[in-house]
Amino acid sequence: MGFFSKRSKQPEVIPEVDMDDHIFIDDVILPQESSISEAIMNHLKMKTSGALLLTGDWGAGKTYHIKNTVFPIISQKTSFTPIMVSLYGVTNINTVAQKVLFAYLDDKGKNIKLSTGAITKNLKHLIEAVPILKNYVDIEKVLVGSGDNIFSFLPNKELVLFFDDIERMGKNITTDDFLGIINNLIENRGIKVILIANEEKIEGGINYKEKTIEKTLHYSPDISEVYDSIVNSYDDGDFKSYLRENKAEILKPLNFIVDETENEELRKSFSNIRTLKFAIEHFKYSFEIVNRTNRTELISTELKNLWYFTLAVSTEFRKPNNITFKDRKGIDNLFNLFIDIDELINSNSRVSDISTPDFSDEFKNLYFNRHNEPYHFYEEVYNLITAGKLIQSEKLLENLETSFKVVEGEIEPSQRLLNRFMHGYYKFSNEEISNALNDLFDFVKNGEFSDLISQMNAGVYLIKMKELLGKKKEEVITVLKQGADIILSKINLTYLMKSQLEMVASDFSSRELDDVVQYIQERIIVLDKQKDKEEIKKLEQDFEQNLLVLIQKFKGNQEGIRNPDKPVFHFFDKEIVKKSIKNWSPEELMMLSELLKYRYLKTGFPNYLVEELLFLENLHEGISEIDLQEIKLSNKIIKEQLIPSIEKSVERLEYENRE
Repeated sequence: MGFFSKRSKQPEVIPEVDMDDHIFIDDVILPQESSISEAIMNHLKMKTSGALLLTGDWGAGKTYHIKNTVFPIISQKTSFTPIMVSLYGVTNINTVAQKVLFAYLDDKGKNIKLSTGAITKNLKHLIEAVPILKNYVDIEKVLVGSGDNIFSFLPNKELVLFFDDIERMGKNITTDDFLGIINNLIENRGIKVILIANEEKIEGGINYKEKTIEKTLHYSPDISEVYDSIVNSYDDGDFKSYLRENKAEILKPLNFIVDETENEELRKSFSNIRTLKFAIEHFKYSFEIVNRTNRTELISTELKNLWYFTLAVSTEFRKPNNITFKDRKGIDNLFNLFIDIDELINSNSRVSDISTPDFSDEFKNLYFNRHNEPYHFYEEVYNLITAGKLIQSEKLLENLETSFKVVEGEIEPSQRLLNRFMHGYYKFSNEEISNALNDLFDFVKNGEFSDLISQMNAGVYLIKMKELLGKKKEEVITVLKQGADIILSKINLTYLMKSQLEMVASDFSSRELDDVVQYIQERIIVLDKQKDKEEIKKLEQDFEQNLLVLIQKFKGNQEGIRNPDKPVFHFFDKEIVKKSIKNWSPEELMMLSELLKYRYLKTGFPNYLVEELLFLENLHEGISEIDLQEIKLSNKIIKEQLIPSIEKSVERLEYENRE
């Protein structure tokens, strides 16, 4: 049976079909795989009085499908010559006609290497390339003549013209003017015409559509088919094999069922074939780095997470006025904080219940939470996508090891179990869950997690499933504190870790663990004071005996995000400060001057260092006891470099103190 019924009858509808895998032809629903070519072939066979319009979202692959699937069928099964003409930026009717002629001559001149460039650069060469033309055509007159003049040289019955990018024509030519050309080509010259556009984006729409457009095809890409085509474009090797073997997992985040609760904009982004190709090509770089390692157990987990991140950043980066190399919109601060299991349960059926989430929260919800995929930020991958910076293998692998808690090439048993919960606790069987919870309980009790956030995430699951665990809430709280003490004794707390805990305390929507959070914060204060005393004593010794070592500790490599500096210099003994400055070499004095600039003048957090005004005053007093009239290099540096740095630093901190 054909795809089209007679016009006097109701169109035939194929029942029980997935709308995402089909197109609509007027009111007829057709399977996507063969519908486009079938509809176009029928159009070519019929006596038609109008054009065929193929419409769909930008980037959905309309043009790609026509060129790679439909064109070969037309060339093999008909006598028609298919010609594709882009109308992007076209400003007048004559230009349309010229582009059609050039495209036709390009196609006919393939075997003699004729090109549009040759046509426009040297008309004489064109005539020599196609000698028969000079017997019938004055090429120069054709190229500057009217559009109708140019069309008269085309073989009417052998041509099917595909006009692409109708919605992107220049403002000097209206859609009505262009459709006038189409009507003339069809009615007076008998040329078959196919129009390709995103009809929604045609300014003002299509007036009198029924007079020019005979049928409209609504194109929705078959992602699976397009994916196969993209994969086949790569050379044989590990990457191509990986893409083939993991097709279902790679396409999983693209499966986005649209309803009133979900994000239509995301569906369109995921239907954009250019975005998919862009993401896969950038993912290739990460794959090649990870694939060279021998961590067999880890590779699939790491690559899956890297693919989710690459797809997410690629999709957002290709949107206008969105994330850029310099503006990450906070997604680099999205660490794995506490999990709210109530939200996790509901995230399987919705994107988010948050009424006004910020960009970073929405980013995590859309691309990771709805698939129960843990979120990690990969700076090297981000920089590759947004700025084309090559990935440094060592940094990416270090990032992966930190993110997945890798020790000697393997994921820690505690983290491996927690990952299973985070990827979907409901995937445990009734028989498995009890043992899994008891093992998780032991890991928490013994402080076997490498960081506090993982400890607390495990606690969320234990609290929420305490009945299955066979424990009371108080028992879980006790072992969480016990394990936290063990972890605190093993790790070196950073500013970032403390910031995470502060964020948890203010944002964590499930309050069962408030007591644990408060306990950890209090323990950190006590530990900080103990460590501060030890650290200050060591820094004071470096200040007196090895200034360059101290300076290096505070300046570091000066790369990446700079966190607020902790005030410590004001604890230095005044007499040690005064004595040391008199003994420093010219190099040490110069380096101290640079340190003061870096610490007080080139920071976004000078308010954290107001207490160190005392240190600067002690430096100044020590200098006042030096005979600066003596002519030597160290005195010159003190007067020209160090004193100005001290004075500007004092001025900056005093200003912050007043504020």
